[in-house]
Amino acid sequence: MAASLENTGHKLYSSAGPYPMQLQQGYLGEIYGMAFFERLGRDYHSQVTENQLTEIHLTESHLIESQAVFSLLFKVEQYTAKALLKQLPELASLDEALLEQVRMQAQKEVDSWLKLPWHELLAALRLWVEPYQQKYAKWADDAESNSEYGAAFRLLERHETAIYRYLQALERGDQRSALILECFLGAL
Repeated sequence: MAASLENTGHKLYSSAGPYPMQLQQGYLGEIYGMAFFERLGRDYHSQVTENQLTEIHLTESHLIESQAVFSLLFKVEQYTAKALLKQLPELASLDEALLEQVRMQAQKEVDSWLKLPWHELLAALRLWVEPYQQKYAKWADDAESNSEYGAAFRLLERHETAIYRYLQALERGDQRSALILECFLGAL
């Protein structure tokens, strides 16, 4: 998951050119996604009252499903962040204050998502992820000839594509949608 990191007030600096800067943005997106999905998973079900269950046609099974969905998305963000750190250990030297600011921004932004009915939430998440999936695919294609960073860019692209396809499958009601992310995790 990528974040709107332009509002953090921190510049991402790299002396090695634009690739590390983009990869730092991608890594910060993973940090953002972990905080976002952790909070969404923790608080989404608690925002739904019995009246809302009836009013918005949200079933108890949707609530249980939501916890599993957000837990799996958190796991994908976490595993991708760890895999990026293995490929680019210099990401570990990012300022902790910046990382905390990204986490706080993600947790704050969850508030606007908590009141969405389940199917609207899935659609909103898919629409939110789509431009990042496209951007990461372009980054990966552009970096194809760069052997030093190509694998990290491809990881980000595979990660975002897996999340995007997963959200599409959830919207369709595909009972095997989790396999998309499980296959991605199995390939790491």
